[in-house]
Amino acid sequence: MPRIFGTRLWVILLATIAFFMIGWLWYGFLFMEKWMALEGMAIDGSDAPPPSQMLVGVIISLLQALGLAGIMSMTGKTGVKTGLKVGALSWLFFAVPLMAYRWNYANGPAELFHIDIGHLLLGYLVMGLIYGLLRKPAA
Repeated sequence: MPRIFGTRLWVILLATIAFFMIGWLWYGFLFMEKWMALEGMAIDGSDAPPPSQMLVGVIISLLQALGLAGIMSMTGKTGVKTGLKVGALSWLFFAVPLMAYRWNYANGPAELFHIDIGHLLLGYLVMGLIYGLLRKPAA
């Protein structure tokens, strides 16, 4: 199986799917009504994203999974503690500031910002956990 950043491709794909599914659960069930109301979307489902938008979501998830795999590779370490640390620090120093830009300049409600960064925190920690458990050093 090919490796990218020293990580087996299937592990990166697993992290991608996990991150995407967390978003699906987060925005599709746990915070759906609140998030849609804050975004000004109709709760009746008429604002459902088209398939092309969902595909872009998968690609964005893949890019984030690749980024975390690259950072894990640069640490030269493996293990759950390293994976969680990389996930948490990547969230804090990359994801949160990028979402803060959106929130700051869009003048959106703080509650929307909290929902979005909560999703990213859980997603980055789960991806870090997957890498910590399954990423093995190249032989």
